[in-house]
Amino acid sequence: MKQISVGFRLSCLAAVLLITVAFFNTQTPLVWAGEPHDFLKQINSRTFPKAHCVLAKEVDVIKVRDDGTYKERDEIFLSVLDEKGRDSQLVQRFFINKHYERLSVSKMEVIKPDGTAIEVDLDRNSRLTSPTSTSRMNIYDPSQKVLNVFLPGLEPGDTIHYVVETDNFKSMIPGQFYSRYTIQQSFPVRYIELELELPKGMVLHHLLKDRCPDSSVDLKKETRKGKTRYIWKFQHVREIVPEPYMPEPSRIAMRLLCSTISSWKAVSIWYWNLVEPKLKVDDEIKAVVESLTHDKKTDREKLEALFYFVARKIRYLGITEEANRPGFEPHDVTLTFSRRYGVCRDKAALLVAMLREAGYPAVPVMMRAGGKLDPEIAVPYFNHAIVAVMDENARPRLYMDPTSETSRQFLPDYEQDSSCLPATAQGTGLLLTPVKAPDSNLFVMEIKDRVGNDGVLKGNLKVTSAGFADTMFRTILMRKSKDEQEKFLKVFLIRKHPRLKIKNLSWHEPEDTSKNFSFQCDFEIPGALKRSGQFFAFSSASGLGLMDAWLLNRAAMVKRSYPLKIDYTFKTVVKESVQIALPYCSIELPETVDIDNRFLSYRTAYSILKDGIDIEKSLSIRQLEIPPDKYHVLLRAQADLGASSLKAMEFVSCEGGTK
Repeated sequence: MKQISVGFRLSCLAAVLLITVAFFNTQTPLVWAGEPHDFLKQINSRTFPKAHCVLAKEVDVIKVRDDGTYKERDEIFLSVLDEKGRDSQLVQRFFINKHYERLSVSKMEVIKPDGTAIEVDLDRNSRLTSPTSTSRMNIYDPSQKVLNVFLPGLEPGDTIHYVVETDNFKSMIPGQFYSRYTIQQSFPVRYIELELELPKGMVLHHLLKDRCPDSSVDLKKETRKGKTRYIWKFQHVREIVPEPYMPEPSRIAMRLLCSTISSWKAVSIWYWNLVEPKLKVDDEIKAVVESLTHDKKTDREKLEALFYFVARKIRYLGITEEANRPGFEPHDVTLTFSRRYGVCRDKAALLVAMLREAGYPAVPVMMRAGGKLDPEIAVPYFNHAIVAVMDENARPRLYMDPTSETSRQFLPDYEQDSSCLPATAQGTGLLLTPVKAPDSNLFVMEIKDRVGNDGVLKGNLKVTSAGFADTMFRTILMRKSKDEQEKFLKVFLIRKHPRLKIKNLSWHEPEDTSKNFSFQCDFEIPGALKRSGQFFAFSSASGLGLMDAWLLNRAAMVKRSYPLKIDYTFKTVVKESVQIALPYCSIELPETVDIDNRFLSYRTAYSILKDGIDIEKSLSIRQLEIPPDKYHVLLRAQADLGASSLKAMEFVSCEGGTK
């Protein structure tokens, strides 16, 4: 159960293998006495009462050549225990890439409980398709395929048995082998044997991470005929029980990292050498750089002009034609510029070249978008390409992602705290993209209103956004007509107050990036003042911000085993100035809830004036992840915030009762 990555996904997935298959449709008796299949008797719903399927046995043998290429034979016995397990395994999928390897399914059979083995007719039951992810991302890659093998007649109690043989004839990084073997799965693992054979003189760096309690691990190293052989045996590995908004499995599963690459620095230098020849600009690119920057006075203005040109004038679209290292290698920047389209590595390379032409020390950067790589071993599973502008110490001072076409931000917030590796001539270590302060993603609602004897609250409000909040509004609205934009903004507000009546709604043009997105309107809320004297201000509603409820509601479990991903830092500020146009003697304020810890803060402040009251509420999310042992902090905050939104002010008359 390994992962051997050969390229970028998103805009940067590399292509897929040739398929050769043997076709059979026979039934053969299976002898249960002794090996190799006697162990299947031990896999059933009694021995694994909570499992839907079980990896009964896997034997994976990989023989690496001197140039880093390899041959592999992977044999798997996967037992299906119930209907849910059967449904999840009816189709076996093999992702393949003909730029780098050839694959053959030499055996695919279903073993029945009585020992009968029914071979699957691959001619009738297999289909070669393109990954849906590439079409969604506007990428055409004829070499990237998925072999889908259907298993007709699969029933609970059956065992799927197959053998896949792979010939990797081209190493992504010349002369190097690397892999990450995911030992822990979403189902129990009874036994995995991994044999890795290396030629003489090839040094392997390896590390087992996040070992499961009660699992058995054995490693044997031997040298024979000039070859070094590593044999790992894993037994009794419990399954991962998925939780909502957990980190990607590659970060939390028991996994084995293997690499012959000496360091991340070596990967950085390799990518520098791969990309650098592609960055030569022509006179046309030089002229555009000059026209974009000649009247700009500050560095920020120049950087924005170049960034927005590549982000918005170069379409995100891909046809993978690279000959050297498909999936990592960009096209020549002159080709991307003339075509006016490219995938992430193409757009990143073009922006690097244009920034350098304008005098900025820019470099291409490989990234694990939205995730982290293990820093101990150089296993470069990058899936995206961006840009860094370096400082005088050759460290990134600014990251830029030109695939973010609707954002005013150079680096979208969903790429915060992600592993990245700048490509430099001297090489760099593995880094993390910076996490932004909550104030960078700001949602501000300013309200001025008036309540009278009729109990109606009337006024106007204005919403201003910055950072990711700004990007979200623009991304949604730029894809809509004017009427649809108006409807969206009205629904956004009415969901905060169902009795809200909106008038004179206006908003900033979402395509204009010269200033932050904002909108405003006049409003009425009937029944805001009750006969009892209870008054519910506009700001008493919960979740007034753009992302408050969306992110806080991720805390939907009583406890967690894995970290909770919040994904975004942000700050919401709601300011309301209420004029009270009715007689009253005093105001009884609701009890406030103030929270302040390293994960989040919440504060409510009231200021009683001569003829009204000012209210200010603020909520800040400070961390992108909350560890399981601190999860209760978010649960408590969620409960406190919900309770506080139900509390009203009370106007007290001078006769002693409520007004």
